[in-house]
Amino acid sequence: MKPLFSRSLVVFIVFAFSASIANAQWPIRLDGVPLSADGSPDLNAPTPRTSDGKPDLSGVWNMIRNTSGGGEQGRPVGEPFEPPPGVPPYATFWDQGFGFENGLPYLPWAREKREERVANKGIENPDSYCLPLGHMQFHTHNQPREIVQSPNQIVIIYEASAGIRQIFMDGRPLPDNDPMEFWYGYAVGRWEGDTLVVETTNFRGDGWVDFYGSPSTDQLKTTERFTRVSYGKMEIDITIDDPGAYTEPFTIRVEHSIMPGDNLVEWVCENEQSTQYFNE
Repeated sequence: MKPLFSRSLVVFIVFAFSASIANAQWPIRLDGVPLSADGSPDLNAPTPRTSDGKPDLSGVWNMIRNTSGGGEQGRPVGEPFEPPPGVPPYATFWDQGFGFENGLPYLPWAREKREERVANKGIENPDSYCLPLGHMQFHTHNQPREIVQSPNQIVIIYEASAGIRQIFMDGRPLPDNDPMEFWYGYAVGRWEGDTLVVETTNFRGDGWVDFYGSPSTDQLKTTERFTRVSYGKMEIDITIDDPGAYTEPFTIRVEHSIMPGDNLVEWVCENEQSTQYFNE
């Protein structure tokens, strides 16, 4: 008799367990953190700046959930919190089309592929094979991420899947006709006022935009706009432009909150430990 497990169920169990780890209490140091009168971190304090006057995005961050409730496999139920005027729909880990009235603007093959993956309960999700997550899954994951900022490079370290992204800030252009493809793409950034604009291309052509399997292709280009609006909050607008899978670009919003003095913990994925459930 086959055990009553699916690969997506195992992924969800790991996901839920990781949430409890992320909420554990670790040694906290508040050196340099602005404090309120009661000694707690002042999350409304002004945005910190680097020595050259740029907003300092450094720190450990976690996603702010802007959707209500929870349903099967954690899918949000009801309506997302209504974004303010001029703000794109809020992103979710499970379904990036959730905040759009008619869903994402899929090309026919992409819609069919997404429906096929939902029907298969996400058995091909790269995360279940210990492979890297896509940008939007990283942005919306419940495990934190740390931004390390220097003048010529910004590095984002994701606790989930131990992902690492490099953003080159030295003025180099995006690759032109470079045949090399990357799990996380090739990213270059620039400052537009107080907003960090990051453009990324050269993705592998088999990415997942969300847990339910909205696809991406090697034509994907993402444009991320990071704005730290206060000490405690950062807003990120992400535009997905992939003419290989969607009829037009679309933009979604992620909001992150600082975790003052906190740190990441080690993440190791050992998929051979779960294969016993799928080989009988």
